[in-house]
Formats: sequence, C-alpha cells, structure tokens
Amino acid sequence: MKHLAILLTLAFLPLSSQGRSSARKALSENPRLAASNMLCYQEPDSSVAYTAAPEGYLPVYLSMYARHGSRHLTIRSQYSDMQDILHKAYQNVCLTTLGKRTMVMVDSLENLAHGRTGELTDVGALQHQGIARRIYEHFPTLFTNNVLADARSTPIQRTILSMLNQCMTLKAYCPQLVIRSNASQTDVAYLDYQDHKAFTYRKSPQGQKAFKEYSARMIKPERFIKSFFSDEEFIKKNVNKKEFMLGMFTLANVVQNEGIDLDFYDIFTEEELFNLWKRENFKWYIDYTLNPLTDFKAAYTQIHLLHNFVTTADTCLASSRNHLTLRFGHEVDALPFMCLLRLSDTDYSGTDGDDIAENWRNYLLYPMACNIQFVFFRKTGSPDLVKILLNEREQKLPIPSDMAPYYKWADVRAYMLDIWEKGRKL
Repeated sequence: MKHLAILLTLAFLPLSSQGRSSARKALSENPRLAASNMLCYQEPDSSVAYTAAPEGYLPVYLSMYARHGSRHLTIRSQYSDMQDILHKAYQNVCLTTLGKRTMVMVDSLENLAHGRTGELTDVGALQHQGIARRIYEHFPTLFTNNVLADARSTPIQRTILSMLNQCMTLKAYCPQLVIRSNASQTDVAYLDYQDHKAFTYRKSPQGQKAFKEYSARMIKPERFIKSFFSDEEFIKKNVNKKEFMLGMFTLANVVQNEGIDLDFYDIFTEEELFNLWKRENFKWYIDYTLNPLTDFKAAYTQIHLLHNFVTTADTCLASSRNHLTLRFGHEVDALPFMCLLRLSDTDYSGTDGDDIAENWRNYLLYPMACNIQFVFFRKTGSPDLVKILLNEREQKLPIPSDMAPYYKWADVRAYMLDIWEKGRKL
C-alpha cells in the first residue's frame, strides 16, 4: 500500500499549472502525462473551491457518466510480445545492460497482470471510491429527501466493479440511500454505442493520411533499439523497430495503473517520450473529436448518450425525491460526449499535430475514471439550474448565462437536443 500511495501522489500533480505551461514542459515535469488513455485519474486541487450556487438553490439531482478506473492492459500479448523479444535476445547474449534491467521489470509487470487482462486494479477501485466520497462531501444536501440512486454499467468486469466501488462508498456515507443497479446489454445502446454512422468518419482518407504521415515523423526508433540490443543481425531478424518502441511505450504507460513501484519512462529520452505522446494525442483527436480531418462528425457517435442525459433528467426532475443517475462505461464514449458538449478545450479545430499538442491535450480530458457530472439545483418558484463538472472541475458552456458555471436547465436542454437532432441527420 505504501508504493500505491506514492504512485497515486505522483499521478495527482495539479492540472491547473499543466494546462497553462507548454505540453513539453508539462511532460518533462510529469512523464506520466504521456500515458494518454492510460493516465491515472488526477484528483482536483482541494484548495480550489466550487462556485457557490445562487442564493436559495440546493442540489436535487446528479447525473454522471464515468469511465472505469485504472486497469491492466486488455490484451495479454501486449505484455508477452515484449517479454518474448527480450528473453530471446538474452538467450542470444545480445541484450544490453538496460535491456536486462527492463526485461526483469517487464517480467514483474506481466506476472502481476497474468490472468487479469483488462481487469480493474486496486488503483482503479480507489479512484472511484474517491469520486464518490467527494460527491457526498460537495453536495451533502443531495443525500436527503429519500434519495434514490440508479446505477448502470456496461456488462464488463472493470466497469461493473467501478460502479460497485462508487455505490458501496456512497452507501457507507449515506446508509439510507436506495440503490438500483444493473449491467445489462440493453443499456449498451447508450452507454457504449458503437454502430452509429459517425464511426465511418473516423476512417476518413484525409484523417488516416494525416495520422500516417505524422506518425512516421514522430517514431524515431534507432537510438532506442540500440539501447536494448547489441547485435544488428539479431535486430534485423527479430525486431520490428517501430512496433517494439510502441510496445514498450504501452508498458511504460500502464505501470502507473498497477500500484507498483516501477518506472519505465527513463528508457526513453525526453524528446522520444514527447513525440510518442504527440502521436497518440493526434490519433485520439482525429478519431473522437469534432475536427476538420473527419468533417466535424466523429464525435456524433455519442448522441444516444447525450439524449439519455436529457430524458433521464426530465424523469428525475419531475419526481419529488432526490436522485442520482450513475453511468459507467469507457473513454471511447466519454471523450466524444464531452466534445459534443464543447467542454474544456475540446472544440479546438486544427489539422497539424504539433499545434494540436499545444491546444488540445488529452491528459486534461479522459484519464482512467474520467467523469462528466451534471449537478442540478432547484429553488422554489425559480427555473432549475445545472452545473457541469469535467473530472470534478467546473466547466463553462457556449450558452449565455449571467450565473456561469450555473446555467438554466431549459437552455442546456435545448442546446443538447439541438446537438442530438444534428447527429440524427448524419
């Protein structure tokens, strides 16, 4: 647990300063930010207080979509392929000192994850326990009035366990909380929808070409490969240089989610690490945002999730009791959803990977356990208000409001339904 605490502390460096400095500086100070979708969740700065609700308004409903917490890699070969090459080089007496040290670390990492591919780690469980605790601490009056929680998860172990950890924590703080939960294939239609026409735009020739060209510029494996293997003939016969570098980058990124005191990042130079992150950042930008390389359509995959937020809110707000709607899914759904809403800097529009790296940074958006929370507030005789949190940080919407980050729900509802209608017409 000591090692786990240390790693969590390192991962939770404040985001505020990271967002304002250059991306290169941010990664230099905290290499773990290079992990993209494998980044550990970064708790909000406890010294930054939420904006107080307008006078007389109290929270009555919270609606959330959360990604599962930290996990092991989802494919065993992501561990074993690197193991096989390193062990073969060791048997052929062409593994460098760095290679031998790394081989031992890869073995340790694979042993930890063996038989557990894709499963939630202890780090991931703690992330969702922490999110639940802070929901209760920030909105204690929500947990009154015979409060009911409806929790839904995709039918995958890591999302189910993420849901369980949140629900158990909330129940511990609020014993009277009534919880209904499910992990049904039926709910996948909005929790993890994968068949929308918008998915075809992710494979646009323009976007694929741009990524291929940028990827070729960012992957420079020659120095990296020579730091592991001392025999050129072995390299020619056994090592795909680019794939080996990318495979080791994947292992370096997942370590922070495992709860062990290992660090792979020193096998890369600062320039190599920065370039590999920029490549990943560009790929996620192309595939999931509203960007010109995919005709501003790729994010519309999640209009069903967006519509569910509206219809569920309509139902819960019509009730006389307080409610929580807790949804658990994946980053491939959370990211397009926040892009549809234009949260944070997700609406940045560009085509150059370097420019995108300075203006659209994935480490600010969809780490493990990333979450979007809609918190609804009510005052008798006044319009219902809503505040949106991205990873527990207040957001501003492209909607007029003299109370921002609080908005009239009627305005936000109309805004969301307009997005939904546009998506339906694709």
